[in-house]
Amino acid sequence: MKHFAILCLGLALLAACRKDDIIVCENPVGASFADLKAAAPAVQTFAFDLGQAQSIRTSGGAKVAFGASAYLLPNGSVATGQTRLRLREIYTVPDMILANMPTTAAYSRQVLISGGKFDIQVWQGTARLRLAAVSATGMVQRLILTSPVPPAGLNTTRILLWKQPANASAGTARDSSGWLLATTPGSTTPSNPIRMPATAGYYTAAIALDSISKWNIDQLWHIYQNSPIGPIGVEVPGTTATVTRVFFRPVGFNGVARANLSYASATHWYCYLPYGADMVVVVLQERDGRLYYGTQRLTTATNAVAPPTLEALSAAEIARRIRLL
Repeated sequence: MKHFAILCLGLALLAACRKDDIIVCENPVGASFADLKAAAPAVQTFAFDLGQAQSIRTSGGAKVAFGASAYLLPNGSVATGQTRLRLREIYTVPDMILANMPTTAAYSRQVLISGGKFDIQVWQGTARLRLAAVSATGMVQRLILTSPVPPAGLNTTRILLWKQPANASAGTARDSSGWLLATTPGSTTPSNPIRMPATAGYYTAAIALDSISKWNIDQLWHIYQNSPIGPIGVEVPGTTATVTRVFFRPVGFNGVARANLSYASATHWYCYLPYGADMVVVVLQERDGRLYYGTQRLTTATNAVAPPTLEALSAAEIARRIRLL
């Protein structure tokens, strides 16, 4: 009889932990956005001698190359000796969401379709170095970035280089996640963007690495350029949330738009998107010491509002589900 009671108890516990009850069994107390950040692509570090020309290959198949004695200290003198290049590369929608790096144009907030995003910095101790405009012999200095062309879903004939300032000013805080067109050397107008034609499966860009750290090989979402646009809403529960992030993932395209919180409501988020687009809403939230996650698929339309259901899950489970998007 005793063994029968133990068996019944075990069966009851198993029944309580069905897959559908993962919110109960997982008990994800104490999870935070820091745990999710750890699942994003890591920063790669490369040590090198400033006195020698460099060609560095990343784990994702990109390459950065530059000449000898190419970097300056903050005081303007030529940096010498050993230093380090720090680089993070992001190619996929899941990594964009985990790293909180959407692909939207600054100010216009148009969705961009990405061919790869890079954060490139050179440091010597606590001093951040910048690329000299010209070498000692008068040659123009550029960092050459070569990046693999991603899979289908990108029209490679319209790719441009975009940039993001290392530090956003207070007046542009709402656009701190937006991308600006990089212009050809000597030009300050968007009419001279840096084009990125694909050759033998790679993009190549010549970058003047100064105060800019983030670079994006992108194109505008051309398929919806002539469609009407409007605010697409998302209702997110929990006014006590510590952090909330809401993203729109265009189905079949390599890009992510991030929604803004409405001034009128603490639970309403919105993003200006073209109508008729197939999207997946992705919500991440930290609330009451737990991480919550939810998605909902919808076709954008006038007055469309998505109310995704959120589940309390561990950071590992949320990262796993994000990688399935």
